[in-house]
Amino acid sequence: MQAESQMVDLHTSRPSVYLDRWVWIQLACAMKGRPREPGDAEVLDAVQQASAAGVAFPITSTYYVESLTTRDPRQRIDLARTIASISNCCALRSRRELLRHQMLHAMWMHFGRPTFRPSPPEALGVGVFWAFLGKQVPLTVSGPEGSLDPDTIPGLPQRLRQMAQWAEVQFLSSARDEGLTDLRQRGYRPEVTIEAGQQRLAFEQHYIGMLADDPIGRNELRVRLQARELIHEHLDLFNDVLAEYRISIDRAFGIDTNRPGSGRRKMVAFADAIPTMRLAVDLKYHLFRDSTKNWKTNHLYDIDALSLAIPYCHAVLGDGEMTALLNRSDAGQRNGTVILASMSDLVEILPDLAAK
Repeated sequence: MQAESQMVDLHTSRPSVYLDRWVWIQLACAMKGRPREPGDAEVLDAVQQASAAGVAFPITSTYYVESLTTRDPRQRIDLARTIASISNCCALRSRRELLRHQMLHAMWMHFGRPTFRPSPPEALGVGVFWAFLGKQVPLTVSGPEGSLDPDTIPGLPQRLRQMAQWAEVQFLSSARDEGLTDLRQRGYRPEVTIEAGQQRLAFEQHYIGMLADDPIGRNELRVRLQARELIHEHLDLFNDVLAEYRISIDRAFGIDTNRPGSGRRKMVAFADAIPTMRLAVDLKYHLFRDSTKNWKTNHLYDIDALSLAIPYCHAVLGDGEMTALLNRSDAGQRNGTVILASMSDLVEILPDLAAK
């Protein structure tokens, strides 16, 4: 059986479209009656109609991280209200949960373990806990003797639903200045998340210098980027799934210490069988190929979000730079996902998705 025939369709059962942050910003401006571009009001109307017809517009955990870097609280609130009204706080499942299935599927393809073909997990859910933890966490009410059963108190189930909706909008809009003191006393540390992004950026910027000092060919660059991606971003998860199925790396990849490079071909094929990882590697490959590129944290945010969204969403609208790189990588055709280039492309595709 060829590897291509073993690949699994990861797209959500419900038609879904991923919109980059800049798209949400333009929709928020149009919703406030101040469109940035001619035609934005028509785009907003088309998106609202598609949402009402059942099309999902999920965000990823990356959105919550990016919101921490937006200093204007008014913009954060406007964005949160726009996203909540259109997406109903729909989110893609946590990266770790989705990558775990992708790795298990790649193991099944290449190692025959697990012995069964892993079933894809549900990708679409609601809220911040789904985006970060991969599970729904309902609000609860506690009394002197522990948690209360909402059904035993008239009106409480409805009230809890309203409170949950309010809470999700607060997560989307991030903390407000007037509430920071209380939140910090409870452990809120947004600077830790921002610093983690800066450390990841420094890791990539350091490699720019290494490539300048020791230039390598295209094929070698891509192989090394695969190794860096696996080790730096997913090593804990990789080790966990290998240990779970008692798979030896040396035996699985045919590594012979007396023959340098003996497991290289199998390792490359395995990495390419993990869709999200392959997308991240392809995007970083094109960025590193441009020695004049000034890497920014937003590049990493875009790579995180797009590499997760493309295998699962039916259509994706990113920014111009990333869209061009995705097209150079043939990412859309390989994943069966429509890579949109503009807002007009979005409007054109929505009626077909809504009809499904």
